[in-house]
Amino acid sequence: MHTIPAKDYYVHVLGGPGRRFQPWFDNAAKRRGIPDRDYRVQFLYQPLLDHIKGRTITSNEVKQFMVERLTQRGLQGRRKLQRGWSSKPTYGPAWTGVSEMSHLGLLVNAGRKGSESLWMSSADYLAAGRSVPDPEDCMVELVRKYIERYGPVSRADIAYWSYLLKKDVDLALEALKKDLTKEDLHSGEEYFSFGEDSREAIEPPSVVILPEFDSLMMGYKDKSRFLSQDTVKKVFGGLAAVNRTILLDGFVAATWKRKKNAAGMIVDVSPLRTLKAGERRSIEEEFANYADYQATKISVEFK
Repeated sequence: MHTIPAKDYYVHVLGGPGRRFQPWFDNAAKRRGIPDRDYRVQFLYQPLLDHIKGRTITSNEVKQFMVERLTQRGLQGRRKLQRGWSSKPTYGPAWTGVSEMSHLGLLVNAGRKGSESLWMSSADYLAAGRSVPDPEDCMVELVRKYIERYGPVSRADIAYWSYLLKKDVDLALEALKKDLTKEDLHSGEEYFSFGEDSREAIEPPSVVILPEFDSLMMGYKDKSRFLSQDTVKKVFGGLAAVNRTILLDGFVAATWKRKKNAAGMIVDVSPLRTLKAGERRSIEEEFANYADYQATKISVEFK
């Protein structure tokens, strides 16, 4: 889950990898006997948007509306499952269309009501009178924003972060080529950025404490610019876990975990290499700054 500014909503939703998921939605609908996307938008999704205009709706209310709508049109509101050992029919999950509507830029998550998610028409949630842009323009703008914030980056980095198809990455780069700076950075692979040549790197802060799933860890396919190959698995764990990290001079030198106690918080630092005494002091000082920011007490322990 990512939080994005409302002004960039269509850039991320229509310009993102949603088109890669469309065949999955089509196949899932076909297995249930539900017609194609145009039908779903016209006879299922648009009536829902008209029904909830100017207000939010819970996930359960979406499900109830869709079941009724499908039933009215002679379609299965809920898929009947085969159970040979039982005479009573068993039904699987209802078709709600929430995921597909979200990828199509029709529906947006609007918070929670108790344990349920709330949903709202994207047109109502965003600024009034805002027109829906062309998806191809959104894709190009998404790649532009990524390069502006992460560049220099390779084609592989762009595809990794955006989950766009290679052909879509190439299309976006072609549209941006007059503004791009290309470099090889002695690797034999093309890197893209905006502005001046990037060979003279900016001096990084001496110590940086990063949270789990930080954008630096998630932003590049090639992790070698900040992480050695033999320590990758200590940062990127099983079940898609991405550990909290500590950077020393721009390179990952340790991971960290936190435990709350009555006095405040205990931080366990696990070095990925031998740390010098001065480096340990710098890490402790940075956590002291973090403690001031959090208005709490933090004790640091090195494993």
